[in-house]
Amino acid sequence: MSAAETPTSGGRTALAARFEPGPIERRWQAAWNRLAAFRAPDRPKEPTFTLALPPPNVTGVLTIGHMLGGTVMDVLVRRARMQGRPTLWVPGVDHAGLATQVEVRRRLSKQGIRFETLSREEALGHLERWREEHQAQIRAQLEAGGFSIDWSRFRYTKDSLASRATREVFVRLYREGLIYRGERMVNWDPRLETAISDLEVVHTEEEGTLYYVRYPWADGSPGGMEVATARPETILGDVAIAVHPADARHFADVGRRVRVPFTDRIVPILTDEAIDPTFGTGALKVTPRHDIVDYEVFRRHPGLPMPAEIFDSRARLNGPAVPAAWQGLDRDSARERAAEQLEREGLLVKRERFRHSVARSERSEAVVEPRLSVQWFVRMPPLAAPAIAAVRNGRIRIHPERWNLTYFRWMESIEDWCISRQILWGHPIPVYRCRACRHEFASVDEPTQCPSCHGADLAADPDVLDTWFTSWMWPFLALGWPEPTGEVAHYYPTQVLVTGRDIMFFWVARMIMAGLKFTGQPPFSDVVFTGMLRDAQGRRMSKHLGNSPDPLDVIRERGADALRFSLTFPNPVEEDGPFGPGPLDGGRNFLTKLWNVGRFTLLHTPPDTPAPRGPPVLDSGSALEDRWILSRYARTREEVELALDAFDISRAASALYQFLWHDIADRYVEIVKDRLAGTAGAPSQRAARETLLFVTERVLRLLHPFVPHVTEELWHAYPHDGELLALASWPGAEVSPDPAAEEAEGTVLEAVRLLRNLRSEETVPAERVPPAWTVPATPTLAKLFAEQRGTIERLARVHPLTVLDPGAPRPENASSRVAPFGEISLQRPGGSAEANGALEREREKLLALLEKSRERLADPGFRDRAPAPIVREQEAKVDELAARIRRIDAHLSRGGSPRQEP
Repeated sequence: MSAAETPTSGGRTALAARFEPGPIERRWQAAWNRLAAFRAPDRPKEPTFTLALPPPNVTGVLTIGHMLGGTVMDVLVRRARMQGRPTLWVPGVDHAGLATQVEVRRRLSKQGIRFETLSREEALGHLERWREEHQAQIRAQLEAGGFSIDWSRFRYTKDSLASRATREVFVRLYREGLIYRGERMVNWDPRLETAISDLEVVHTEEEGTLYYVRYPWADGSPGGMEVATARPETILGDVAIAVHPADARHFADVGRRVRVPFTDRIVPILTDEAIDPTFGTGALKVTPRHDIVDYEVFRRHPGLPMPAEIFDSRARLNGPAVPAAWQGLDRDSARERAAEQLEREGLLVKRERFRHSVARSERSEAVVEPRLSVQWFVRMPPLAAPAIAAVRNGRIRIHPERWNLTYFRWMESIEDWCISRQILWGHPIPVYRCRACRHEFASVDEPTQCPSCHGADLAADPDVLDTWFTSWMWPFLALGWPEPTGEVAHYYPTQVLVTGRDIMFFWVARMIMAGLKFTGQPPFSDVVFTGMLRDAQGRRMSKHLGNSPDPLDVIRERGADALRFSLTFPNPVEEDGPFGPGPLDGGRNFLTKLWNVGRFTLLHTPPDTPAPRGPPVLDSGSALEDRWILSRYARTREEVELALDAFDISRAASALYQFLWHDIADRYVEIVKDRLAGTAGAPSQRAARETLLFVTERVLRLLHPFVPHVTEELWHAYPHDGELLALASWPGAEVSPDPAAEEAEGTVLEAVRLLRNLRSEETVPAERVPPAWTVPATPTLAKLFAEQRGTIERLARVHPLTVLDPGAPRPENASSRVAPFGEISLQRPGGSAEANGALEREREKLLALLEKSRERLADPGFRDRAPAPIVREQEAKVDELAARIRRIDAHLSRGGSPRQEP
């Protein structure tokens, strides 16, 4: 059936015998689009629910990790929509400046084209084409996942509105003195010749050489200060030697001076707490332009001079401090040249192989050069203070809560943010300099003259902004800010942000700061961190490692719903966990079970049955199993509500899985099969039909946010009102829990379980239906077993089940168990000695538990420390165990000597 043939209100479709997800998913995706099911209203009157999709980078296709986040978001969005809230899930993509430029450069290189030789217009054309291609692929992946996104409100971080917003924010911060240009330490990629963010740096353990170098004493004394370094080529930029103040080996050396090899410079030996006395000789050469620790040491000792730069932008030796013969050498060549020179001068004590962490650019794989560079920065501490307060006072809640401490630790020690990049693809920094009067100014609009001297000869800043500078505005930028759009008015602030914890600082914290600064409101009320999916080797799945399967391939093979469910169950979405065939098999099996339950329900639903607008009317005289399954449904619905309110997606999925698979399919369906067939009469058949239809229809609604396609298909095969399940109402509290029914049915099911265990232990053939007996502990339980005899006989495959009085003689040749409800026995082919042996073994286990529990109660420390309810629980456990042992003893004593009272 095509999307055009999708049934509307009341029409029912036929279900195929076999669950095939592909056609179902394509059909309903088309129907949702055709009916504009996910378009949010322009002028909502009720409280809204808004979620901004974290914009994927257009560097490539989405990973399975993106599908995990998308599934969590869709569960929340679909539920809110079914609850009747005007719901907007706004999508977009990120231009991903440096990352995209690197990918385009790589593609052109394969075609024999050097990116650097292109004109600006040609290069931008290639970048735009890349963006258009990958934007289309990303949308196709998100649509294939069944995500209920409002595509009519798609945004792009480099569209005209985003450009305007980016310039507005920059200019405002610039004029407030919160943006400045200064020389600071940055991560420098010498291959791409740009500063990069910490997120774009990958640390790997690699083999290296440690060079032990002697710095001669400045006064000409024999010997010198021995220093271990992995970078002898940077000796040219040294300004001091530093040791730890508590390192006794160097007490006598502090305050002395040494000569820097290769130069005539004399530098001091000083102390600093940052020095690791266990590394090398415990002495560190201080090279402030090319090491972050050295730079911090330099800043703490203001008397030290700043040396001249020794590297150019490609990390080749360059500058007045570099010998002429070394000019232009790259780092590796310079390192070897320096080692050879040190050896010739007798200053190289030894070389030593060691493993150390090497920082490489994720984009180019070049070794990152820590470099003092003139860049644009945002002053972060003034922006961080309100963002810290927003989380502390609960205006923004982080889930799981354990990440609060990490957030506070980073925010309270936050450093200024380098926002400039030396690349082409990005938002230009809106700063201009007048060549006539040298005046510098920032402007939202492209200026035509200098505001100071009115000259027209202006030079624009050559750098572009870090991608994150636009992304930190995403929750309000995506809604049209700074324009006074209806979306900003009605849908901001958003409610929830779902993302990975790996970008807590690079994105989440900055969005909180931006939202508070530029809108006066938190950008969202809740942040939900998902875990990291890992491959079979335990590695994080990522684009960089290439170990994440294309979601489209998984969807083609397994189906979107199977993928979605496997991402939410059984591994908690907030924890790191494996992804592979196992979870996918589990997801597909669950959907097959759901499909079969739906088909079974429809098999027993007459064609003229109306949609279940409420639960069947039951009373104390109704069938126990009907009252029980409605009570279990009520508790499941409550559990799902509590879990989703707490953003515990996996807990909600687990509750639905257990209810459908075990309560409905394994238990209720098996119990009511005869009633559905009419063997108990028409009223009983009707009650079973109505109950089964009600609970399965409501389960389809509760499951819809998790597995939308299969539930939509099944719902349209059911009697229903409305065009789409996606727009149907979310189940409310239509049924109350029935504790008495749950306790009674629980006893019945426990008896079934014990009898099944006895059949297995005694290897009773499947075709044999042996007799069974029970001795209930109370008259009420005896009445229950008499009423539920047929259910127990069918489910446990026993006949007849005889209910004995406590004083009645016990059957011979029976295997028995003692439970809280009493005794239960099954006829077995062996003699009574074997049956009694099983009871003896059970008695030993129970006695061991009893002794352990009594020992705990006898411990004065336990009674003093434990809360009163825990003590009472332990006392009740002792009483129950003692009662079970007494019942076993009563059974055994009829065939032997009386037992000692436990």
